[in-house]
Amino acid sequence: MKKIISIILVLTLSLFMSNIAAASNRNASEYLLGAGDHIQILVFNEPDLSMKIIIDSSGNIIYPLIGKLQLTGKTPNQVAIDIRNRLKDGYINNPMVTVSMLEFRPVYVSGEVKTPGSYEYQPGLTVEKIIAVAGGFTDRADRSDIDLRRSNGQILKDVIKTQAIYPGDIVIIDQSFF
Repeated sequence: MKKIISIILVLTLSLFMSNIAAASNRNASEYLLGAGDHIQILVFNEPDLSMKIIIDSSGNIIYPLIGKLQLTGKTPNQVAIDIRNRLKDGYINNPMVTVSMLEFRPVYVSGEVKTPGSYEYQPGLTVEKIIAVAGGFTDRADRSDIDLRRSNGQILKDVIKTQAIYPGDIVIIDQSFF
């Protein structure tokens, strides 16, 4: 009977943890991790394997028991599955692992906005929204000349205000001639 109650408790807690992770991971199934992201790795009933980390420029971490682990370019769910599979391989019986976003890496706004700088990415961010977050256009802004430099180096010229923004992107507002 104790074993059945224990199993029910574990399953309930697992479901609860996955619901929390899903709520805090807006678009996490599609979001690819990169340098500057703050994540939390939770392994149920294993506090020594649970941690909060900021992904550095190498994109790798040394994780207890399993060694080097590549994080960049993977979704949080892919990282959780990778950790779970590697822990199952001789270390922990049926580990329950969740990886959740604590803070996204920033996006940047430069040029003719009232408060240029870096701002935390939020899913659903657009050029129009990031301009609003940066205080709006200055009087000298050319509202139709907005460029976007993607984190991969691609430059998009004269983007529309509904253009989606991603972590590491730089929105550039040029100056008007008049």
